[in-house]
Amino acid sequence: MSAIPLLGAQAQQATSTPNATEELPTVTVEGDNAPANALEGSTGLSRMPGTIQDTPQTITVISQETMQQQGVTTLEQALRNVPGVTASSGEGNGGMNGDQFRIRGFQANGDIYVDGLRDFGSYTRDSFAFESVEVFKGSSSENFGMGTTGGAINITQKQAHLGDKYDFEGQIGNGPLYRVVGDVNKQIDDTTAVRFVGMYTEQDLVDRDYVYKDRYGFLGAVGFGLGTDQTLHLNIFYQDGDGQTDMGVPFATRSTGVSLPVTEYPGVSRSNYYGKETDKDNYDVTMFTAKYRNEVNEWLTVTNDSRLAYYNRYYTQSAASCAAATCGMSVINGNANVPYALGGPAGFDQDTYGGQNITTAIADVTIGGFRNQFVAGVDFYFQNDSRSYLTNSGAKTVGTVADPSFYNPDSFYVYDSGLNLRRSQATNSAIFASDRFWFVDTLSLLAGGRFDNYNIDYETTSTGGRAPSANVPGWSDYDSHSSFFSPSLSLIWEPTKEQTYYVSWGKSYTPPGGNVAVTPNPLSSTSATEPESNETTEIGAKLSLLDGKIGLTGALFRTIKGNAYYDLGNGLYQPTGDRQRVQGVELGATGNLTDAWTIQAAYTYLDSEVTYSPPATAATIGNEVNYAPRNSASIWTTYDVAKHWLTSIPGELLVGGGITYSDGYYTNTANTSWIPETFSLDALISYKQGNYRFAVNGYNLTDELNYVAGFNNRAVVGTGRAVVFTVGATF
Repeated sequence: MSAIPLLGAQAQQATSTPNATEELPTVTVEGDNAPANALEGSTGLSRMPGTIQDTPQTITVISQETMQQQGVTTLEQALRNVPGVTASSGEGNGGMNGDQFRIRGFQANGDIYVDGLRDFGSYTRDSFAFESVEVFKGSSSENFGMGTTGGAINITQKQAHLGDKYDFEGQIGNGPLYRVVGDVNKQIDDTTAVRFVGMYTEQDLVDRDYVYKDRYGFLGAVGFGLGTDQTLHLNIFYQDGDGQTDMGVPFATRSTGVSLPVTEYPGVSRSNYYGKETDKDNYDVTMFTAKYRNEVNEWLTVTNDSRLAYYNRYYTQSAASCAAATCGMSVINGNANVPYALGGPAGFDQDTYGGQNITTAIADVTIGGFRNQFVAGVDFYFQNDSRSYLTNSGAKTVGTVADPSFYNPDSFYVYDSGLNLRRSQATNSAIFASDRFWFVDTLSLLAGGRFDNYNIDYETTSTGGRAPSANVPGWSDYDSHSSFFSPSLSLIWEPTKEQTYYVSWGKSYTPPGGNVAVTPNPLSSTSATEPESNETTEIGAKLSLLDGKIGLTGALFRTIKGNAYYDLGNGLYQPTGDRQRVQGVELGATGNLTDAWTIQAAYTYLDSEVTYSPPATAATIGNEVNYAPRNSASIWTTYDVAKHWLTSIPGELLVGGGITYSDGYYTNTANTSWIPETFSLDALISYKQGNYRFAVNGYNLTDELNYVAGFNNRAVVGTGRAVVFTVGATF
C-alpha cells in the first residue's frame, strides 16, 4: 500500500509546524478567504472531505461576506438565500415554534447542525457566531444520521485563528432595531489563539403589533496547534432570548374550497396580532464544542468532534382560529367584525440536555494501482427532555378579527400546576463508512453506508402531580427501538478540474420518537413501529468558469417518502401510510462575473404529489405535498462602482440588491389551506474605506404582504418595509 497526495480541502490544510524563531504567521481567516465561487470551498465536514465541486450533492453555501452585505441577523434570514427551504411554525402542543424548516417540502426540525454536530434545541438562532451556513439537499442519513429527508442545515461556527483581528459593528433601524456585535481575535503564541464574540439585540418587528425579539449572546473560543498537523478547537456558546410568541394569523376557513389567511381580506390589517400579553418565548442555550484534528501522516487524518449542550425554555402561546360557521365565511364576505377563537395548550417549561461524539478517520491511499479515499467512523449521541406543562387560570378574552384583543383580565394568569409532566430519553449509536474508488483519474465511484440503533423511552402523566422520578401509578410509559441501514451510491465523472458530473442515490430513515427536544409527544399507544423511509436520486453537474471565478450548478432530483408521518397539531406524529413524491430542478450560480461584480443566485422547481394514501384518507391521492412551493428563487448581486466608474472615490463603494420569490403552497395534504406567494425586493449601499464600513440596507422595499412561515391553519406575517443603518470597524 502506497500513499497518495491528500485531496481537496485536506491538501489545502496540510502544513508543517512553524519554527518558533520565525515571525508570527499571517492571518488566515476562513471568513475573509472564503472563495467567491463556493464550489472551490470545502464542505466544512471531516466525514465529507474534498471540495463542494467534487461532492456529488446539491450544496448551497451562504458565506460570511453575503451575510454581512445583507445584514443577516438570524438563521431564518440567511436561509432566504436558499430556494426550496420553507419555514413552518407549529403549535406542537407548545413544543415547537423557534427555528423550524422544511427542505424540498420535507420536515427538517431535527436536521440543524453546528460544525457537523446536532443542535438539539428549538430556538431562534442568531447569526453573530456564524462563519457560514451550508444546506445539503437530498437524503443525507449516511453523513448526518437519522432524518434528513430533504437534506440538512449546517452552521459553521466562528473559531480562533492565527493573527490579531478586532471587529465591531452597530445597527439601527425602524421597528425599532438596535444591535451591536463585537468580535475580538488575539494570537497568544505561534500556534495558539483566543476569540471572543458578543452580541446584544433589541428588535420590534416592523408592522407587527406587540411582536418583539430581544436576545444577547456570547462565543468564547480557543485554538491550539494552529498551523500544525494537530489542532484542537474549543468553543463555548451562550444565547439568551426573550420575545413575544407569534403563532400567526388564522385562516378564514371556508365551508368548502381553499382557505386563505384572514389578512388577505378587506378590513384586516397585516399588523394584527392574535396572541395575548402572556404569550412569551424565553430561552437560554449553552453549548460546548470540542474539535480535534490530527493529520497523522500524508495519507491518514483522524478527527474527533464532541458536544455537550443544555437548553431551557419557558414558552406560552395562544393559537387563533377562524372557523367557517362562526367566523371564516363572515370575513370572506367582507365582515371582519366577528370574534375569532383561541385554542391550544397554555405552554410549558422545558429543560433539555444532550451530547454527541463523532470520531472519523480519512485515509487517502493507493491499492493495487487504484486511488481510494476511505472514510469511516462512529457516532454516538443522547438527548434528555423534561417538560412541565402550564395551565391557564381562566378563559382568555378575544376581540374581533378586525380588532383583536391583546390584554387579559387582571385575574388571568398562567401557572404550573405540577399535574402534567413529561420526560423523554433517547440514545443513538451508529457506525458509518464510505470509499471513493477511482477507476481512472476522471471517473470514480463513491459508495457508503451507515447503521443506526435508536432507542427512546417516553413517560407522561396528566394527573396526580407526582414528580417524574420513577414509574409509579399515574405515569404512562412508552418505548421504541429502531435499527436501520442508510446506504448511498454515487458515480462521479470529472473530465477536468473545472467540471463535475454525477449520478447519486441515497436512503434515509426517521424512526418513531425522533428529535425529542422538539417533539413533546414523541410516542403513544398508536405510534408507528417502523421508521419513515426516504429515497433520493439526483443527477447533477457543477462547472467552474472564467478561470474559476464563477461556479454553476444544476441538478434533477426525485425524493420518495414512504410511511409518511403526519403532525396532528398536538406535537404527536402519527403514521399515515402515505407515500409522497417530490421531484424537481435545482440551479445555482456563485462568484465574480467581473473583478467588481459578484452574484449569488439560485432557483428551485418542485413537483410534488401524494402518490398513495390508505382508504380512510384516499381523497388526498394526487394532491400536492404541503410546504412544497412549485417555483422559488433568490438572487443577490453587488457591484463596486468605485473600481471602474467612480475611480476618484477611495475605498470600496458597493451598490447591490436582491430578490427572493416563492410560489404559494399548501399547509396540509388535504390541500385546503393555502399561503400566497411571497416577494421581497432588497437593496444595499455600502462604503468601506480603511478600517471603517458604512452601509444602508432596505428590505421588502415594495412593502409586500408576505408570510414567512405557516402551520396547518395559521400563517405568520412577515415584516413590512424596513431600513437598517450599519457602522462597522475592523482593526
